[in-house]
Amino acid sequence: MDFRIAEAKLGDLQKIATPIAYEELVVFSVNKRFKVAGYRSLQPYSIGYLLGSRIFEEKLKGMSVDTAPNLESLFNKLQAGRTDIAVDSRASFCRARKLGLTKVTILEPSLEKLLANHWVSRRHAALIPRLEAVLKKMKQDGAIKKIQEGAWKDFTAQCGA
Repeated sequence: MDFRIAEAKLGDLQKIATPIAYEELVVFSVNKRFKVAGYRSLQPYSIGYLLGSRIFEEKLKGMSVDTAPNLESLFNKLQAGRTDIAVDSRASFCRARKLGLTKVTILEPSLEKLLANHWVSRRHAALIPRLEAVLKKMKQDGAIKKIQEGAWKDFTAQCGA
């Protein structure tokens, strides 16, 4: 069994339909303030993102972009004014805080929410109906949401965000 954020078929893996987690992609800023309204709302700004982030390469095509090799560089460029904004996952905010970059903020709402699903090898395909039934029940009774919220709370507590 595997856990991924992906839509395309992955080798011999089969996707379990019920999502089990999510990741939010957000805009980070130091001194720009605007309501995020999708990727097109970023057009007027110079945008930093991590080198190799295919989702951003595609979504920001044709915009003024500047890649960084790692999160430290991404946030330092933002703090120094070398980019107007930066984009990455909401969880990356923890790295900015650990670097002591207190001027970095998150603009709302998030750009995108990516759903994550379990993936099962074809040789274990017989498990899929039972896994799907359990995950559907967990979604209906709020267990998945409760687990995600608890994990996020623990994560943010350890990073001081």
